[in-house]
Amino acid sequence: MEELKELFLKLGYNENEYVEIVNTYPIINTRPETLVRKVKENYEFLISLGYSKEEIIKMTKNLPAIYSYSIGNIKQKIEDMKKLGYSREEVIKMTKSMPQIYGLSIENIKQKIEDIEELGYSREEAIKMTIGLPSILGLSIENIKQKIEDMEKLGYSRKEVIKMTIGLPSILGLSIENIKQKIEFYDSIGLHSLAVIDSKKLMQSTKLSYARYMFFKEKGIVIDETSYRKLFVGQKQFEKQYGLTKNEILQKYPYEEWQALANEDKGENVKKDSKVKSDGGRKEEVIQRIKGKQERISEQEEEISKLEIELQSKKNAHE
Repeated sequence: MEELKELFLKLGYNENEYVEIVNTYPIINTRPETLVRKVKENYEFLISLGYSKEEIIKMTKNLPAIYSYSIGNIKQKIEDMKKLGYSREEVIKMTKSMPQIYGLSIENIKQKIEDIEELGYSREEAIKMTIGLPSILGLSIENIKQKIEDMEKLGYSRKEVIKMTIGLPSILGLSIENIKQKIEFYDSIGLHSLAVIDSKKLMQSTKLSYARYMFFKEKGIVIDETSYRKLFVGQKQFEKQYGLTKNEILQKYPYEEWQALANEDKGENVKKDSKVKSDGGRKEEVIQRIKGKQERISEQEEEISKLEIELQSKKNAHE
C-alpha cells in the first residue's frame, strides 16, 4: 500500500484524494500490486490520448473506476463513438467533463442519440448538443422530453425549443423554475424571442440583466430586439463606458423589487378574477374579459415570438 500511496502522490494527488480513490468501488476490491500496475498503465495511456495531468486527476477523482478499465475497452469506446458521428478530439473533450462516458455501454449511448432524434432533432444536431453538454447522455429521455414540453408551455413552438437547445444545450440541465424566471423577465421587457435568436444570452443572471435594463431606461435608452446586446456587454467594457461596477448597479437596481411587484400584480389579477367569478350574474362579462386577455396575449406572442444554466446526471452502466 505504501508503494501505491507514493505513486498517487508522485502523480499529483494529495493524501485525501488518494484515500478517497482507493476506497471507491471497484478500486477497493483491486489488489494493491495490481492497482499500481493499472494506475501506471492507464495514466500513461490517458496522457498519450491528449489529456493533461490536471485533467486526468480531475477525471479520476470524478470517476476512480477509470483506473480499473482495460486500455482495450477505452480504445474501443473511442472507436465506437467515432462510428456514431463524433471525432476522436470531440470524444476526448466530452470525457474531460463527463468521464462517465467511458463507463456507459455503446448501446446505451446509441439509443440515447436515437431517442433525441425522435424528439425532432437531426443526428448532427443531437451530436452537437451532446458535445456541448455531455451530461445529456446521462439524462433519461423522459427528463429531456418533459423539459421540452415545459418550454413549449412558456410560449415557444417545438421548432423554437429545438433551436434554442442546440444553441444552449445547458438549458436541458436547468430547472424549469429557473428558465421560467428568466423568460418572464424578458417577456416583461418585450424580448420573448431572445431565447430563440440568441439563447446563449440566457447564461447571464436575471438580476444583472434587470439592473442594466433599468439603468438604460433611466437614461432614456431603448432596449429592444435591435439593441438588446447592450444588456450583455462584458463587465469591463460596461464599467469603462458607464462607470458602474457590477455590485454598484445590482445594489442600485435590485431585481427583488421587480420580482415583488410582478408577484403582487399576479396576486391582484387572481383576486380580481375570483371576485368576478363569484358573481353569477356577471358570467358573460367574465367570459368576454378572459377572451380579451387571451387574444391580447396571443397577439403579443405573435408579434414578439421567436431562453443558467449545470446539473449533471451520473447514471453509469459499466461494461
